[in-house]
Amino acid sequence: MGLANDYFLLYHGKHIEQTTTFGTIDNKSQDDFFDISALILCVTRKDYEKYISLKSFNDLVTKVTNKEVKNLDDIYQLQHCILDSLKVDTKNIHLEKLHSAFEYLKDENIIENSAFKILISLFDPEELTAINTLEAKEENNNLNISFQEAKTNLEKTIKELKELFKTADFIEELEETNNYLGNQKFSIGITGVMNAGKSTMLNALMGQEILGSAVVPETANLTIVKHGKPEANVFYWNKEEWNRIESSASEIESIAEFVKETKAIFKEDLDNLIKEESVSEKVDINNLAAFTSAEASGKKCNLVKYVELKSNLDFLKDGIEIVDTPGLDDPVIQREEITKEYLSACDLMIHLMNVSQSATLKDVEFIIDALLYQNITKLLIVITRADTVSKEQLEEVINYTKTSIENQLKNQNKDSKLDYILNNIKFIPISGKMALLHRTKREQEAIDAGYTLEDTGILEIENYLHETLFGKGSNKSELIIKGAKTQIQKVIEKETKSFNYELVLLSKSKDELEADLEEFNQKKDTNKRIFTSLKEDINLYKTDAKSYLETLESFLNTELLELQNIIRQRVYNDVKYSFEKTKKRPANSRIKTIVETAIKDGIIDIIRDYRYKFIKKSQSIGEVCEQKYQDLGFVIGHKNDNFDARGFFQDDFKAGFLTSSNEVLVSKITNEVSTTKANKLNDLNSSLEKFIKEEFNSIEKNILQKAKTVSEILIENFFAQIEEPLKVFEHKLKKDEKTLQERIANFEENEANKDELTIEIHKKIKKLEAINKGLKS
Repeated sequence: MGLANDYFLLYHGKHIEQTTTFGTIDNKSQDDFFDISALILCVTRKDYEKYISLKSFNDLVTKVTNKEVKNLDDIYQLQHCILDSLKVDTKNIHLEKLHSAFEYLKDENIIENSAFKILISLFDPEELTAINTLEAKEENNNLNISFQEAKTNLEKTIKELKELFKTADFIEELEETNNYLGNQKFSIGITGVMNAGKSTMLNALMGQEILGSAVVPETANLTIVKHGKPEANVFYWNKEEWNRIESSASEIESIAEFVKETKAIFKEDLDNLIKEESVSEKVDINNLAAFTSAEASGKKCNLVKYVELKSNLDFLKDGIEIVDTPGLDDPVIQREEITKEYLSACDLMIHLMNVSQSATLKDVEFIIDALLYQNITKLLIVITRADTVSKEQLEEVINYTKTSIENQLKNQNKDSKLDYILNNIKFIPISGKMALLHRTKREQEAIDAGYTLEDTGILEIENYLHETLFGKGSNKSELIIKGAKTQIQKVIEKETKSFNYELVLLSKSKDELEADLEEFNQKKDTNKRIFTSLKEDINLYKTDAKSYLETLESFLNTELLELQNIIRQRVYNDVKYSFEKTKKRPANSRIKTIVETAIKDGIIDIIRDYRYKFIKKSQSIGEVCEQKYQDLGFVIGHKNDNFDARGFFQDDFKAGFLTSSNEVLVSKITNEVSTTKANKLNDLNSSLEKFIKEEFNSIEKNILQKAKTVSEILIENFFAQIEEPLKVFEHKLKKDEKTLQERIANFEENEANKDELTIEIHKKIKKLEAINKGLKS
């Protein structure tokens, strides 16, 4: 609010629009301008007739304007113009003149002491300076700062606002925003083949040997490390997951051996751990290796789906979670699916490669898959055991990795993606062993070996992680802070309106208040009909949106069926072409690339089309709802921008749809192709159709379930946004009615200290406006 709005609300108890100009600014240079302005600003609706009937008053008016003042509206417009004049190049010395004039008018009993206090507070140089300082402080607090600093500033702002606020509901909303800031999670996914050095590096990062890096091979299960009271829980496969493992054993030899070994060890005990629903078990952290190590004698790791580990280590503060994955060369492909599920939700991924075994085909395929298909936007490649080679050899490893990526992209006909991938990769060499020595109080051993802490590479990794997750360029951090600011601004605006309404009521007589309450009651039925009508319409459109999901499910089914035909046709055509041109079957690696690329690209295209249809439907519903608001004369004070479905769903449907393993299908197809003959292509075609249909059952089920889950959540969130203006306005009416009733009930008590209440509320409003302005910068 500006000075004019403050003045009319605080002094007159109402909002007055400016409709004309009196040219007062042209007379501002006159010596008595501020004295005359003070007199004009004192006039109210209760005494204006007395003033305009006096020739002396009208003579003074002619010194600040050439227009005649005939009625109350002319007085209001003249006051508006004077206030506008005061906004331009007014110095403290001018405000002091106003104060002196107000003092004189009070001493001469022209204005009452209550009016004097309000006018002084409106034009208080110290108050204006304090507000400007607060605004500048808020603005400076938001300039080029890190996530932690921005978060701390917002938490301080929330604390300050809770002391200013009066409405319990709005204080609760501030607390919810505070909880939102405190509960944010930042996930780091760690990948690599067996013996890549994952556990050693993680232990060095966390400053404690918590993951048992001495175990060889390393951790065999997905491990999620969170901040909290130290404890460990293991989660076992459920029956459906174990049945899939068993069925894939018929195609993949390594899984067959895994299943055979597991059954031989556990026998009838298998049914005690593998249930319809996954069961979990709390275990001793110090004995965690018994459940996670492939070398542990009991082989419990075979039945463990993932491990959740909590630790109070400093590194995990600020909501950091680490997802430590089993090796990429894990024989159990179902673990790969779980790994991809978690990685698709990670904010950053670290891929480790042993310097002596780097850039294997598994490594390169995983890097490409992560950046092109798994929605990973930042990938740190850590070259481990850097202390075993020279700097020149390290550079050779990095260049070899880049070349391997380029060659693999060529094989997939995706050469154009090379620059994108290389631009999103960062390489850092590390000596995990030496870093761990430094972090576990054995630094002298590392120094004796020629490695300071800086030489190990661990500090460079930490700096990269911190900058990527919390730095100025972090998209997630920026969205979190922006979202919290938006929520705080909304609640500030609601509380400001409450305070403004209180000021209006404080300016009214008891008769006026009772007349307002009577009018309020008369409008209740009309408002109730409006709210009921809008709620019914919104619920109808919500039902329509949910029904539309069935149409989208049919669309997915049709598209996935067509994708099966595309995969079959591509493999068949390539085999046929190869026989015609070379008289040989195509290489297994080529068939593998064709199948996997067709599946991934096909699913991405299908989900993109699904998303487009979903957003188009949501957009049309949003626009209709917005029109309903307007048709029913529902005024919310500003144009509602919540109905931009394209913006609302900007980052959804982008991850998690490509987590199914295709290894069994690839194995079936490559085996069939490797035995087919040129004169048996029809048999090949039939076999391909059968294999693809069988394996697509789980893929289709996975995609349909995820699409439905995401869509249902988005619909709920979307309609919550659409209903918000209605709920806010309904809440405001109820609150205003209660405030009005309380003002009438406590009229005598409030009237006695009305001046102090008015000034106190006004100061709170100015502070809220200053904070709000700072948040917008």
